[in-house]
Amino acid sequence: GRVNLMGECTKLPREDLEAAKAAYQKKHPGAFWINFGDFNWFRMDIQKIRFVGGFARAGSVTPEEYKEASPDPISEFGMHIANHMNEDHMESTIAMIAQQIPGLDVTEAIITSVDSLGMYVKVKRTPRASDQPQQFKLRLPFPRPALDRKDVKMVIMEMTNAAAAATASASSTEE
Repeated sequence: GRVNLMGECTKLPREDLEAAKAAYQKKHPGAFWINFGDFNWFRMDIQKIRFVGGFARAGSVTPEEYKEASPDPISEFGMHIANHMNEDHMESTIAMIAQQIPGLDVTEAIITSVDSLGMYVKVKRTPRASDQPQQFKLRLPFPRPALDRKDVKMVIMEMTNAAAAATASASSTEE
C-alpha cells in the first residue's frame, strides 16, 4: 500500500535549516548532497491523507489521526516470519486455511506479509468443477493480536495445533 500526503509546501526559513539537516542526517548519514548550493528544504502543511492499499482497500485519515498512529510492531520483522513459514512450514499454512475456511482446498499457500492481526496469503487451488488453477490472496486473521515476535510464533503454533486437532477430529468422525 501507499499513503498520499496532500498539502501546501513552503521553503524552510534559515533559522530552521540546521535542525532539519541534523534530523535528515540522523536518518541518512551519508547524505552529502544536503550541503550542495542548490539543495533546498521544505515543510509541508498536511491537509489531506489518503491510503491506497490495492484493490478495494482505500480510505482517508485526518492529519491528527496520522500523527497519532504508530507502525505495527510486527511489521519490522514480519517478512522474516513469512519467509520462514514459506520455506519450512507451508503445510501448516495450508492446514490453517483449511481449518478457518472449510471447503477451500489449496495446494499452495505463500505468506506475503505478517502483521499483529494476521497474515496475507497468496493461495493456489484448482476448483473441483474445473481443471483451471486459480491464484488469489486471502487474509488469515490471528485469533488475537500478537504483541511481539515470540507472540507471533505462539499464535501461529496455536492456530497450527487447532488445525491439526480439527483434522484429527474430522478423520475420527469419518471412521
